Amino acid sequence: MIPRTEMDIAVVGLGVNLTLKDGVCTAARVGLGAVAPTVLLVAPAAEALIGTRLDAAALDAAAAACSAACRPIDDKRGTIAYRTKVAGVLLKRTVAIAAERAGKA
Repeated sequence: MIPRTEMDIAVVGLGVNLTLKDGVCTAARVGLGAVAPTVLLVAPAAEALIGTRLDAAALDAAAAACSAACRPIDDKRGTIAYRTKVAGVLLKRTVAIAAERAGKA
């Protein structure tokens, strides 16, 4: 998520890799950027998705894990509270995109 048009400085970055079989998530990886001194691999978020059909409860659990993993700075691009909330929101959006792409593969 980048709110400015002048520079590409991320407020929060999130990537998801999913493997689906018959609509069930069999493998997942979740990475967060710009919310800690280094990029984070969020294993609890991935674990919340594996074995599910990516239903609302699984997405809520994974989003909460992403928010909990955040250790962002507070600056003019975004507050700590904002970045932490956006991490969970981006998890849900990114999983939807990844699931759609995985279903087409």
